[in-house]
Amino acid sequence: MPIIAITTTPDEQEKVLEVIRTIDSTKAISVARLAEMANMNASRVRYAIADLVDQGRVVRVPVKAFNKNYIRYSYREVLNV
Repeated sequence: MPIIAITTTPDEQEKVLEVIRTIDSTKAISVARLAEMANMNASRVRYAIADLVDQGRVVRVPVKAFNKNYIRYSYREVLNV
């Protein structure tokens, strides 16, 4: 099966990072809510978060697991990257 690599632009990543800076990093937030706040598509936000996590610029912390496939996360910026 082929691997599909979806990358996000630095502008998309910065938009998501700006939103993450404004939220309470101790509380869970949905990707849909982040997308609404960033005025972006939820799928693009999901990929931007993955890219930011891979770059070590954002930490994704599991806050509440409804089941093994449905987990709510909180997000916070990593300082001094």
